[in-house]
Amino acid sequence: MTTAAKKNVSVIGLGDMGAALVRSFLQQGHAVTVWNRSAARAVPLQQLGAVVAGNVTEAIAAGEVVIFCVTDYTVSRSLLETAGATAALKGKLFVQLSSGTPQEAREFDAWAGKEGITYIDGAIMAVPDQIGRPDTVFFMSGNHDAYTQSEATIKSVAGGLQYMGTDPGAASTWDMGFLSVLFSAMGGFFHGIKLFESEGLTATALGNMIFQLAPALGEMLKQQADIIGTGNYSANHSSLNLCSGSMDMFIQHAKDANISAEVPTFIKGIFKRAQDAGYGNEHVAAAYKTY
Repeated sequence: MTTAAKKNVSVIGLGDMGAALVRSFLQQGHAVTVWNRSAARAVPLQQLGAVVAGNVTEAIAAGEVVIFCVTDYTVSRSLLETAGATAALKGKLFVQLSSGTPQEAREFDAWAGKEGITYIDGAIMAVPDQIGRPDTVFFMSGNHDAYTQSEATIKSVAGGLQYMGTDPGAASTWDMGFLSVLFSAMGGFFHGIKLFESEGLTATALGNMIFQLAPALGEMLKQQADIIGTGNYSANHSSLNLCSGSMDMFIQHAKDANISAEVPTFIKGIFKRAQDAGYGNEHVAAAYKTY
């Protein structure tokens, strides 16, 4: 973690992630002011040394670096409509770590520019328990000077901090790309647990196996991206027809085990659409063509 001079930090939003940020900032020696719509969430953090502001405007005024970690950008905007809140941000470094689309990030950046506010957009690529580690990744994007000003402070709680470029929407794009893979994988993982349990095995056993095979899984997904990127779908293995046939096996097992066939049936539909388009003999990555 960085040993740069500590700045006063204000954290707006004390859900699980916001609270984890505050705890980590305090552990790193930062002076932290907090505010949350539900005041009760601030009490445990106050006991750890955080200063609890009376309202959001006071919290903003107290910090050199002001971090919003609320549900979404809509909530962020509503908080900034509080009397004096926007004015209090001027001269501060505004770090947006709430969830939003790339376009929402660009719109927020444009708003900040008109208001004369130094703004950087970010996405947290971690769960609360992972905050504060040397390998914790945050993606940041937008004005490079703003990133430079925020880098040491944010890196003190996210050692794997990465700057994704000057487009304010870039961090959100990378975040949504990751989450698209994650949530889709979760659907398959939940089906896999049902499959395991129907055969007398445990969820823990499947989780341990996936953890061990994670590097191989990442390599397989990267291969799909390389194929799509080059446009060379010639299949010397893993043809679309072959993989689609595998889904028939999963669907049959689900019927035999009396578990939901929703996931394999959905994937089968994606593959069939590409097969119907004439891509069956190409690599399974050819299913991308019909998205």
